[in-house]
Amino acid sequence: MTEPFHWTERRIAHLVTLIVAGAVVILDVVLLIVYLTKLGPALAPYPAYRVLIPAGILAVFAFALRRFLVQLRLFREDR
Repeated sequence: MTEPFHWTERRIAHLVTLIVAGAVVILDVVLLIVYLTKLGPALAPYPAYRVLIPAGILAVFAFALRRFLVQLRLFREDR
């Protein structure tokens, strides 16, 4: 039998972090789309930037997605 849902300080902190991480994930996807459609072609003369900027965006995306999933698990378990 599962315990009833209770709002605790820890659960509220996990919820806030979950919302922030989710916003970062969504905005990172938007940033990547804007980069690929608008800025990517303008950086054609600079091949290093054409690789490093998307790599940085994807690194932030991976970190934020991992943080989102961990906070979701912790929110559900209330740990």
